[in-house]
Amino acid sequence: PPAETACGRYFRLNFNSGRFIMQDVVVNWTNLDWLAIFMYLGGMILVGWYVSRKVRNSEDYLMAGRALSYPMVVATVAATWYGSGAVFGTAELAFGSGIAAFVVWCVPAHLGRIPLALWVAPRVRGVKENTIPALLGRLYARPVAILGAVLIVCYSSRLMDIVSVGIMGNTVTGLPNWVIGAVIVGVVICYSMFGGLWSVVMTDVLQFFLMTSLTLLLLPGVWTAVGGFEGLRTALPAGHFSPAGGMSVSQILVFFLLGFQVYADPAAYQRFGASNSAKTAKRAYLTCLLIWMAFDAVMTMLGLGARALYPELQGSKAFLTMAINAMPPFLTGLWICSILAVIMSTMSSFFLVGATTLTCDLIKPMFRPCMTDREQIRLTRIFMVCIGLSGCLLAFQFSAVLDAVVFLGGLYLASAFVPVLGGLFWKWRLTVAGGFLSMLGGMGVTLLWQSLGNPLGLKPMLVALPASFLLFLIGNMIGKPIDRNAESVNEC
Repeated sequence: PPAETACGRYFRLNFNSGRFIMQDVVVNWTNLDWLAIFMYLGGMILVGWYVSRKVRNSEDYLMAGRALSYPMVVATVAATWYGSGAVFGTAELAFGSGIAAFVVWCVPAHLGRIPLALWVAPRVRGVKENTIPALLGRLYARPVAILGAVLIVCYSSRLMDIVSVGIMGNTVTGLPNWVIGAVIVGVVICYSMFGGLWSVVMTDVLQFFLMTSLTLLLLPGVWTAVGGFEGLRTALPAGHFSPAGGMSVSQILVFFLLGFQVYADPAAYQRFGASNSAKTAKRAYLTCLLIWMAFDAVMTMLGLGARALYPELQGSKAFLTMAINAMPPFLTGLWICSILAVIMSTMSSFFLVGATTLTCDLIKPMFRPCMTDREQIRLTRIFMVCIGLSGCLLAFQFSAVLDAVVFLGGLYLASAFVPVLGGLFWKWRLTVAGGFLSMLGGMGVTLLWQSLGNPLGLKPMLVALPASFLLFLIGNMIGKPIDRNAESVNEC
């Protein structure tokens, strides 16, 4: 009733009819949909437990024995990279700015990754380091590796993914965001702990199938509901059909640059290293580019549909409400599972990356250089729990997924992009100071600019990334040039 829904955030559940009333919006949800959710979450835990039998040593646990085939690499890379930022971030941007979400963010990001597939992936597969900090340790020295490890642990908290599941769970159940976030993080940690990267990869394969098939299944119903192109043209502001969507030059530049954070992405490098050959890594990543481009086009259209159908709601809630009401019982639950699959596959990968980084790049070289396989696996499991809990505590400082994406993605891009790519491909004088100052400067400028409230209306990344490159150039003039044939600092 209007008298009830007018009072703040009114939420009521009627189990008999399977209908929610939330903020004047009727949301269809039945016990069959709950069944789909519980089946999915239980299935992920069972798969993680079953696959754990393949783990015989720390290389199996952390790198899947470096035996991932082409289909496995395609599924796990596609599912891992396509996380909450790509789903909710794209939908939110399309909701607010229209087709610019695809033109400004998606297309440049994927085209810019072609060099990563052609040259970086085979190069990474050719080295024996398992993590980016270990690679930084070989390229520079231990201080740069330690700083990189700290940065990657922060990035692996996946604040944007936890925000996403909180918004999703609140929209569906009405429970507080943090409760749903904690439950999903707990499930992710549970199945990831069993078999390490093998568990993550095999659950990614199932999640990849869910996310592609069910999201594509949603589009025809939404397209019919909005009345196709003509319906969108009538319902949406004219600016939503502009390639720039009314965004400023600095906003466009931020979204353009965010696509390049993958060049220093720790989960991507882990998958490259776990591939069974350099050729597999390259072919799989090129295949993923086509999958991502198609998926982004679908998500952009769904974001436009959400704006046309529910313009009064916030972007992510409008997107979820539209999807829940567009599908029949049980399929609605399965669709929510497909979005959970997108997010959980990314969380599991990064929780493992962060825990591996703490174990192999901080604890092992500094305190236990000859740690046994059993000790490495046990410590990695403990750190996965710690990272997941830390993410839950910090995530809900952000009310929108896109805000978390821009902040955390910008921090990582500004700090890691120049030292990682510079270390791999810079052909001139390279010193430890160059890598250290570049990374420290990117982190420091990002945090300082954010704390000052983004002076001049510029996002921190637009100032921090040039500063990181400048400090890289200056630092390479200081100290003794690096011996590029030196062994990794993490050797026992």
